[in-house]
Amino acid sequence: MEPNKPALKIVRISSREQLEELVDFICDAFMEDDLFCAMVPGRHEHPEAARSMWRMTLVEEYGRKGSVILAALRQGENGEEGEFVACAVWCRYGKSDLARSWQGDNWNKRIARIETAWTMFYRFFLRQAGPGIALDACIAAGEAAEQAYKFYPSERWRLGLLATSPKCQRTGIGKRLVQWGLDRCEEEGAPATLESSLSGRLLYEKMGFREVGTVSFYEGKWSMPAMLRPVEETKKTV
Repeated sequence: MEPNKPALKIVRISSREQLEELVDFICDAFMEDDLFCAMVPGRHEHPEAARSMWRMTLVEEYGRKGSVILAALRQGENGEEGEFVACAVWCRYGKSDLARSWQGDNWNKRIARIETAWTMFYRFFLRQAGPGIALDACIAAGEAAEQAYKFYPSERWRLGLLATSPKCQRTGIGKRLVQWGLDRCEEEGAPATLESSLSGRLLYEKMGFREVGTVSFYEGKWSMPAMLRPVEETKKTV
């Protein structure tokens, strides 16, 4: 291993405390992302607004049945665990036995779903998003992700989020987190899907994804490709 590259350990997030540890580096990773800038234009003046948006997103994903949140931990020279520097959110959709094996439920997930429902109602229905947040842009982005589902088969894995800390660029950790889901797809004979940013599209194309549709939103100001990585006919889920 090159001495200037940190040792990274991939773990599955299993608690709300771990979720909180992901928020700060995700804020840094997406601070100048075009879409996030439109959703939280006041992120610099109101940093807690950015934190609250990502906290809400992570809690929603954590509570979703079939979700798997992976994160990379930086390790020291003596093996001690440090900070989280990358994460990916995969989710298994479908009604097959294989899909249901990933869709177990527990009290932590149920509580997360209740919290998400209340937060969505308060922020979006009552329009109490808080300073620094462009409410209409957030609503449009959420609706766009759901519109992309029409391009996908029901049985699938979906990559909902991939974030890498600016401190950990060019280590290959993003590719490793994507590969975890692709390995599950190969094992189960299910396709992988995602909605890509312009900056991430090249990585996904190199890993076998292809565009199957485009979703336009926010009065046509924004668009994103819906991408799918197919599986061989002989490996499809039954």
